[in-house]
Amino acid sequence: MTTDHENHTPPPLRVGYLLRMYPRFSQTFVVNEIRELERQGVDIRIASLRLPNEGVFHESVTRVRAQATYLEERFLGRGGSQLLAQWKLFRQSPRAYAEVVRLVRRHRGIEWFELCQAAALIRWAHRERVRHVHVHFGTDEADVAMFAYLLGGPSYSLTLHAFDIFRDNVDRSLLAAKINASRFTVTVCQSNGAYLRRALPGVDPRKIHVNYNGINLDEFSPGDSVREPYSVFSVGRLIEKKGFVHLIRAMGALRDRGLPVVCRIAGEGRDEALLRREIHVRNLGDRVHLMGSLRQDEVRQWMRHSSCFALPCVQAKDGNIDALPTVLLESLACACPSVSTRLSGVPEIIENGESGLLVEPEDDAALADAIGRVLIDAKLSRSLAEQGRRRAEQLFDARQNVARMREFFADVAQGETSPADVRPVIAGESASAMGQNPAAQPEAA
Repeated sequence: MTTDHENHTPPPLRVGYLLRMYPRFSQTFVVNEIRELERQGVDIRIASLRLPNEGVFHESVTRVRAQATYLEERFLGRGGSQLLAQWKLFRQSPRAYAEVVRLVRRHRGIEWFELCQAAALIRWAHRERVRHVHVHFGTDEADVAMFAYLLGGPSYSLTLHAFDIFRDNVDRSLLAAKINASRFTVTVCQSNGAYLRRALPGVDPRKIHVNYNGINLDEFSPGDSVREPYSVFSVGRLIEKKGFVHLIRAMGALRDRGLPVVCRIAGEGRDEALLRREIHVRNLGDRVHLMGSLRQDEVRQWMRHSSCFALPCVQAKDGNIDALPTVLLESLACACPSVSTRLSGVPEIIENGESGLLVEPEDDAALADAIGRVLIDAKLSRSLAEQGRRRAEQLFDARQNVARMREFFADVAQGETSPADVRPVIAGESASAMGQNPAAQPEAA
């Protein structure tokens, strides 16, 4: 027999996650967030625009309870049903549909099939009883979420990271529109937040909140094994913004100083051939090793085993940067003395001289000096390790940071109004296109 209290127990908070591709090997922060939200009692539903194509995943993906639904990528031979879905959306609100079409025509980076994905998202949200979706990254997936909302679908929120903000090909007026139509937008560091408020035309700054990515501090923790002397570890996609070419050059400088240093770089990416050439030209084949992709448990072990973690981030030629590299959070949590660069949100992770060492981007000599200090000065190394762990506990505990996200979602679910509901018009756009949702005002999450 149930009690009145049991009969009136509110259902769990339900939030949809819309992702471009799920899961992705390099996006551990998304899995970390979903896992922690589920642990905190949130009912998560996942929709992905694309099937995964990487063939390998971290073990943590298996601990997510939610199963992903994959929305149509193209017409997929179902042109008739897709056109019928578009016709139904048009009949429901011709004015809203016309506004969305105008957005698609005005912004060249949008593809027409995103309207089909928006229709699929609306159907999925209705079937799963999802009234609010959260989107990581402000690119195609954010287009789809905005179109679905403007056409009467669920409300949405965003987390913006780096390439979706800083690359030269980012349509900043469109990004502002997506922020203004969202219930709220989170970005991962104060540096990002300041840039978004300053650089996006017509953006409502009250929409933008900062919340650091978090990591599981129980999983990423100091080990009890002895660290290998003169060993340097790094991990990340082998792409320009990670700065691995500068790490290789710094290893050459340290070798020339007589240090028996060994560097291991984990990851895959389009710059692998370039990095291998750099290793060959500098005759570092016995000192620098490209390890390929590693599982999360293997990354943890190398962070606990190595004397130094180095991630010399740079700004890529297309403007892309690392805003808040998750691997730096992990290295600090593992008490691995860390070296990186003064770029974007990295100084928000590492306090230079306290929780790690920072140098200027692309300064190979300074990078070699900093790594050398960590490898040689045992007292400094111990201090950086201790303070790095403290820094991770203070700022990057997933339990605390994800709890803030849960509060944002709960506010949406309760229908609380906030500055996020005051939607100014972007220059050149109508109020209906920028978030007034002329088709409907769906209930929140």
